[in-house]
Amino acid sequence: MRDLYQIEVFDGVYPPSEDTYLLLDVVDFDTEDSVLDVGCGAGLGTVLAASKAHSVVGIDISLEAVRNTLENIKRNHQRENAEVLQSDLLSAVSTKSKFSIIMFNPPYLPADESTTTMDHVHIGGEQGSEMTQRCINQAAQHLYDEGRLFLVVSSLANTSAIVKTLEEAYFHVEFVAERSLFFEKIQVIKGIFRGHKETVL
Repeated sequence: MRDLYQIEVFDGVYPPSEDTYLLLDVVDFDTEDSVLDVGCGAGLGTVLAASKAHSVVGIDISLEAVRNTLENIKRNHQRENAEVLQSDLLSAVSTKSKFSIIMFNPPYLPADESTTTMDHVHIGGEQGSEMTQRCINQAAQHLYDEGRLFLVVSSLANTSAIVKTLEEAYFHVEFVAERSLFFEKIQVIKGIFRGHKETVL
């Protein structure tokens, strides 16, 4: 995958990294899938999805990341079935839009006393889990039943809170990949949306 696509990375945009590849290696795109790539960054996930799925929407809160993804869609000739929006998580996505796959490589590190110009792509909240939890609750409104939500999580964050949020939002939870880095372990969670099934008495 690293050599299949031409990906330019703009200044200030998160580049494809080990967590990106871990995520994309396990997302099982199908030609009928409609995909939402949350936090699309430089756009590798959006480009890959466009080459395999029926349609893809990339979203990012950063306007520079949106521009970067658009550039890489053009570079890789994937403009026909891909679009990109600036959005704070899923806030700009139409309430009528539904997807069969939503994927998110979020900022997942806990906040600390140091600050950098790249905190917006690394810090996921006080416990590192808050942004992911927000995304889960929004994603549940935009997935078809049996739709799949793929998330990257870190051992440095509150992973148990993320799993609890998934279960409360009616997802079946599976850990489908992991990789140990020098200071943490990153994992990919696959949530299968079961929908809100009303009990019939």
